[in-house]
Amino acid sequence: MDTLALDSLSLEEVRELAQASENPSISIYMPTHRGGPEVQQDPVRLKNLLRTVEQSLVEKGMDHAEAGQYLEAAQALLDNDDFWQQQGDGLALFMALNDFHSYRLPFPVDELVTITGSFYIMPLLRLFTDNGRYYILALSQHDVRLFEATRYTINQLDLPEGTPQSIGEALREDRAEPLEIHSGALRGSAHAGEYHGQSGAGEEHRNRKERYLNLVDKGLQKYLNNQRAPLVLAGVEYLLPLYRKVSDYAAILDEGITGNPELLSPQELQEKAWPVVQRHFHQEIENLLEQYQQFVASGQASDKLEEIVAAASYGRVETLMVAMNAQVWGTFDAETGKVVQHAEEQKQENDFALLDFAAAQTLQNSGMVYTLPAEEMPTDSPILALFRY
Repeated sequence: MDTLALDSLSLEEVRELAQASENPSISIYMPTHRGGPEVQQDPVRLKNLLRTVEQSLVEKGMDHAEAGQYLEAAQALLDNDDFWQQQGDGLALFMALNDFHSYRLPFPVDELVTITGSFYIMPLLRLFTDNGRYYILALSQHDVRLFEATRYTINQLDLPEGTPQSIGEALREDRAEPLEIHSGALRGSAHAGEYHGQSGAGEEHRNRKERYLNLVDKGLQKYLNNQRAPLVLAGVEYLLPLYRKVSDYAAILDEGITGNPELLSPQELQEKAWPVVQRHFHQEIENLLEQYQQFVASGQASDKLEEIVAAASYGRVETLMVAMNAQVWGTFDAETGKVVQHAEEQKQENDFALLDFAAAQTLQNSGMVYTLPAEEMPTDSPILALFRY
């Protein structure tokens, strides 16, 4: 069983879930409670949902023993008091034969059960789309920390092998350049722990810092190569422009977190970074909507579901925007490119979630996926796309 904490769900794990294609694949979403008497009702809710799943599997031709194999890991959670006392606002469970994942979510979700040939990931995309996935790089001459974060979560990443963790390590010296720290600076202020080199530091000291930061940047390419998620720098004021100068990463934000990052916890870094990236994401979505209006006439953009599903399957979608809480059920034939849609009440046994499929295919092909409130979509369609070609 793979039970993850609130802060450890990564985009790569969502991609892996999206790539699973065992039939049946069972997805369960349900709201949960962080505390109070309502916590006692959460396992009861799950028990009822598991009964619904078992009944559906039996109706599809399984006997009860076979259906029980799919539900065994989830059933074990029902009597796990520790599990229910450590919940977030939502819970997602994914079950296939000999495969089980549970994720405690930092936002509420609607109760939902799907049994199809793939896991239903659309509600998880909220972690990586409308609120945005981004990186924080906390830099000092004595410490390097890289975080993957969202509005709700922050997860420290292990530095790739060979990435220096200090200027001394980078330049193979016994210790870094002697530094002074202003003793009167307040913790968390723009000048907290601001470093000043000893007199006579000069150009050579600047060059040493640039060599150090260049080695850090090269080491982090394992995570940042081919990524487009924004990167927020945290460090004393003079280090940030030096890193921007030497870095090859194109998505470093101009605005950063100034001060000594060694004094800030991951949660404090996240709190300071979120307003910065929130402004960035709002502007990014506005730009994408403008691009859609510019490109739709030339066929480089579309809001037609059939065209987008096929294009996503073939790796043509560069950017996808999907209305929150929307879904369309149907089938897609990859050989012919034909999409058949069914209303919710007319859903067929072999139907799957077409918006979910398009989002999963876009992610698998290194495209970007955004979710927007339905009222902010530029057309009545629940989906639109910008194409690579």
